[in-house]
Amino acid sequence: MRIEAITGRKVIVELSPEDMDRLDITYEALDYASVDTRRVIWIILDRVRECTGCDIDPSGQLLIDAMPRPAGGCILFFTMRGGCAEFALGTAERVLRKQEQLLAAFEFAGVDALLDCASAYARRLHSGSDQLFSASELYCDGARYRLLLCPAQALSSVKQFFGEYAAFCGEDSFAAERTREHWQRVGEGASFESMGGTADYPLPKRRAATCFTPGNVYATVDN
Repeated sequence: MRIEAITGRKVIVELSPEDMDRLDITYEALDYASVDTRRVIWIILDRVRECTGCDIDPSGQLLIDAMPRPAGGCILFFTMRGGCAEFALGTAERVLRKQEQLLAAFEFAGVDALLDCASAYARRLHSGSDQLFSASELYCDGARYRLLLCPAQALSSVKQFFGEYAAFCGEDSFAAERTREHWQRVGEGASFESMGGTADYPLPKRRAATCFTPGNVYATVDN
């Protein structure tokens, strides 16, 4: 069991297949309406409390995002009340949501590498090749950029392409969650795929390129 405290109100727990066996639970069976699932959640949060000091009360208002691992097991994201739409609407005190796709994270040393990769991917799609990912998010921490992808093909194929331009940061959602917590979203509220036609997409350098989806042009601006 791997535990990481992102904040005092947000914790990530990764369960291996062996952990799932010891807890006598499967990803498919996870359901907060189930007594077995609630038992497992209590056990996990007791372990979180022992290891990190984060006291997340499973009887309080709690959001749990569950995501399967390709090699078995799963990842659980625990978030206490605050900023969650379900809680703001007062519709639930404890919510367990399942997300079927993992995120792969790639880090670019600078905007040039990012845009070179973007242009190469656009050419790849124009040539008739299948998409490598189904959704994406872009983040920046100053000079570096980090791209989060939901792979649409085998991870090895995704890594083979993006690895020419960026460093691979992880095949699970630990890197993604840390990125979302500490890096600044670029173009927040819209993914590359959701922008139709031509979009002005700010990047901290004067340059333009076609990024990740043919027809979407992203114009850069000065800091």
